[in-house]
Amino acid sequence: MQPAPRPHDEEERIAALRSFEVLDTDPEVAFDDLTRIAALVCGAPIALVSLVDSDRQWFKSRHGLDATETPRELAFCAHAIQQERAMVVSDSHQDIRFADNPLVTGAPHVRFYAGAPLQVGTGSAIGTLCVIDHLPRDLAPEQLEILEALASQVVHQLELRRTSRRLAAATRRALALERMMMTYTPRTVWQQLGLADPRAAHGGGASVSNRPSCSPTSAGSRG
Repeated sequence: MQPAPRPHDEEERIAALRSFEVLDTDPEVAFDDLTRIAALVCGAPIALVSLVDSDRQWFKSRHGLDATETPRELAFCAHAIQQERAMVVSDSHQDIRFADNPLVTGAPHVRFYAGAPLQVGTGSAIGTLCVIDHLPRDLAPEQLEILEALASQVVHQLELRRTSRRLAAATRRALALERMMMTYTPRTVWQQLGLADPRAAHGGGASVSNRPSCSPTSAGSRG
């Protein structure tokens, strides 16, 4: 078995993966639909959205597999993320990288693998959309093309998910500020924002003159 080397952009790749805040989240229909379509198009019993973390591959979506993650050193996807296009292993028994891999010699008995990298905006691949079979085989060119197109849709869903989360956070902050503005006095608002109350520079209100009065009454009394 030959574990995949770390990509040259590993630090940036992990940062990009973590920015989606998707690891260890619950299943979501948007991703499950894509793995189901990939399995149907490729005629494969297993399809996965696999995200390659620092020391594991974790499955955001699983079709035909119960496991939720595997060690990174066993992951076919750790090799696939270093490819620009889909990586195909027609027969793992004939591939020196995988022939004695525990995922090949034991469950889930990976014999055929095809994985399209999930390329994000930074240029890094954070995982794959992959299909797996228990028999040696291959994919037609149009099946590979569809698999890569579906991988692009996985990335699109991840980006939509991140944007929605950020918009929700911004909305919560705006609502909190609105409530604060309605609840507190102006002076308290400035204090909550960590700013100086501009009225403090003027004594906290209208200034009062200490100069002598120049009214007619006071002038007459001096006469």
